Amino acid sequence: MRVLVVFTTSQIGGAERSLTRMALNSDQITYELATLGGEGVWCDWVRKNEADPIVFGPSGYVVTKMFGGAVWRVISYARSHHVDVIYVCGTRASLALRFLRVFLPGVKLVHGVRWNPDSGSRLDRFFRAMEKRTHGLVDSWVTNSQAAADTLIRQCGISDSKVTVIYNGIKKIPPVSIAHSKRPLELLTVANLNPRKGHRQYLQVIGELYRLFPELKCVFVGRDDMNGEIERKIHSAGLENVVQCVGYQQDVSEWYRRAQVFVLPSLYGEGCPTSILEAFAHGIPVVASDIDGISELVDHGANGLLVKQGDTAGFLDAIKTLLCDEELAAEMGVEGRRKIASGFMVKQCAELHRAHFMEIA
Repeated sequence: MRVLVVFTTSQIGGAERSLTRMALNSDQITYELATLGGEGVWCDWVRKNEADPIVFGPSGYVVTKMFGGAVWRVISYARSHHVDVIYVCGTRASLALRFLRVFLPGVKLVHGVRWNPDSGSRLDRFFRAMEKRTHGLVDSWVTNSQAAADTLIRQCGISDSKVTVIYNGIKKIPPVSIAHSKRPLELLTVANLNPRKGHRQYLQVIGELYRLFPELKCVFVGRDDMNGEIERKIHSAGLENVVQCVGYQQDVSEWYRRAQVFVLPSLYGEGCPTSILEAFAHGIPVVASDIDGISELVDHGANGLLVKQGDTAGFLDAIKTLLCDEELAAEMGVEGRRKIASGFMVKQCAELHRAHFMEIA
């Protein structure tokens, strides 16, 4: 079976990282990885993982230009290379392909939904409206959280028989190189700097924590989608010696090995954050918003602490608890590693995708 995985851009977010890893670790299906964008950091990352990405967009293309031409190249490629399934991530790309699928006889179209589209944002409202009207043109949906699956079924009118939940997976559980009690007083957040990720609100929490823990350091890893706003807020709050923004990193393991607590203060739109799985794999307790698919990963009081979305006082108390109780934090880290081993490995993710594609094709 030949499956063409199509991403909208050549940037890297959680969807691109998790599905690319899944495809590269499957030995029973021929996956081809493609982007509608031009050359970008995702392409470089794929090549470093010894695979060849297919770039359908022209050089310098970043979604806004020549989108139609890139979609037609996908269709031409799928026809000439006898693709069985197109697994597409991205609302615009999915809509374009479903409206043009008359040119793809015999090809199954699967839409990968990697976030929970139930918010009041304009994008989510548009997504739900389009799914209600055009879901008959799609063969199946794969979500990485039950929360997203419930939204598709209840708010978009999609049959539950067409929606499959497959959580993200980690390739391996690394050895713990630094005991939790010997790690520096460091908090880690791995998430692109985006308004929905809650960095603005989290900076208020960091300011309070810094007054209590003068040795505190915080690291933000991720692409800047806010044109420097977060770094400006860091400077205006006098936290430039506390918070470090290191941008997008291909390998985040150095920061995971050092961190005492992983924090994800998202406001909405989460699926199955790979960053939480990576934190668990490194034995780090998690403090995160009690929303969407996050609540399906973090078992409150066992491997981390869940806080009401946007509750800065709640985040402050939860982080303080883990920084002050090293034994509890270490126990939660052990439980996080057990959680990963129990069902969140990339091989399991790949096998579930294989079974799903075989079933629909």
